Amino acid sequence: MSSLFKEIDSQASPLGEISLRRRRIPAFGDRDIYEVKLGEEFLMSSMFVDAEEALSTLGLAQVQGENLSVVVGGLALGYTAVAALKDERIAELLVVDALETFISWHQKELVPLGKILNADKRNRYVLGSFFELATDPSTGFDPDSAGKKFDAILLDIDHSPTEFLNPSNAGFYTTANLSH
Repeated sequence: MSSLFKEIDSQASPLGEISLRRRRIPAFGDRDIYEVKLGEEFLMSSMFVDAEEALSTLGLAQVQGENLSVVVGGLALGYTAVAALKDERIAELLVVDALETFISWHQKELVPLGKILNADKRNRYVLGSFFELATDPSTGFDPDSAGKKFDAILLDIDHSPTEFLNPSNAGFYTTANLSH
C-alpha cells in the first residue's frame, strides 16, 4: 500500500462492512485524513467536521447550569464528543454507539481523537442502540443508573432527521419520541 492510502481496519457489522481508512491528499498538505465507510458509502471524514463540532457547541450553548451530564448519540470519529468535552461545565459525558467497532477504534486509539477521549475521565463509552435506550425509560442511557436524567442529548447518528443511516431509525424522529 502507498503511504498516501491505508485501510486501518475493516469489520462486518449489523449494517454491513465498516472500514476505517487513512489517506493523504498532497494538495491538502502533510495531514492525515481519516474516513469511515459503510460498504461503498462514506459515513464520516475528518476533512468535514464543522457540523459535528457545531452540534456540540450550539447545543450546549442552550443549556444552563454547571456539572452537566450529557449524552452524545453516535461516536464515529469522535468529533462531536471531543467538542462537547471542551465545555468545562461537562461533569460527565456518555457516548452511546450501537457498533462496538467505533468504540474499539477509540479504545485502541486507531483514530486520532481516541487518545483525547480515553484520557478525559469525564468520558464513558456505552455500547447500545441510542434509539432503543432513548425510548425505554426503564433503562435509559446509563447502564449504571437506570432511568437517569441528562442535561443535554446531542444526537449525531443519522445524516439528518430525514436521511437515515439505518431505515429503522426513522421511527425515532416523531414529535412524541423527541418530546420525552
